[in-house]
Amino acid sequence: MISFSYIENNEKKENESFADEVMGDIIISLEKAQEEAEMISCGFYERLFALIIHGILHILGYDHTGDPNEARKMRYREKKLLNHVRSHKLYKQLIE
Repeated sequence: MISFSYIENNEKKENESFADEVMGDIIISLEKAQEEAEMISCGFYERLFALIIHGILHILGYDHTGDPNEARKMRYREKKLLNHVRSHKLYKQLIE
């Protein structure tokens, strides 16, 4: 997974909305996502959504390299967002 942010200085100012803007690009190899899913014994769609969430957080300026506190914050947000996706009825329909 590779992500490219188009957000200046990689940070959102308070009350600023990106709803009408392209924030960045995320490139994911579906073959690699499938390999990783098999390697860690999870479903393909779970791995795919985890990679999408990871890329979105990078685009928004989160980082998991360097500062351990920042890495912890990013992992927390990843888990929280992935749990939200997994609990959604459309996701449940997708994996049936």
